[in-house]
Amino acid sequence: MNVFVDASALVAHVNRRDNHHDEALAIFAALRQRRAALVSTNWIAYEALSIIKTRVGPTAASGMWRWLSTPGNVQLISVVPNIEQRALDLFFAYDDKTWGVVDCASLVVMEQLSCREAFAFDHHFVEASRQRGFEVLRAE
Repeated sequence: MNVFVDASALVAHVNRRDNHHDEALAIFAALRQRRAALVSTNWIAYEALSIIKTRVGPTAASGMWRWLSTPGNVQLISVVPNIEQRALDLFFAYDDKTWGVVDCASLVVMEQLSCREAFAFDHHFVEASRQRGFEVLRAE
């Protein structure tokens, strides 16, 4: 089963000062144990790298990129024009939400890959999960 990984989970995993750091470590360990297939997008990867470089440093960002780039760790889906257009359509369709275009692209990819679980700490994912029928993972 595919599990979508958001930038908030990647950042929490490497940033020891993040409020969700310990929970991120526990969730990653549980996902490894169950051999879950992790997926994300290139946009999410770039967002996470930018945040990690700012908050933790360039060495941590380089390490995250090496991990993301290693085959078998995370399948990175490129946000191609078709996905981008669907994300923009979703972005404008939910004018009552504060979801960003990157969030919407993630939701489009999740739908395409039938992801029923997301590893995220972003409140937008929690809100979207209620409307779009997926589960946001939490440590047990």
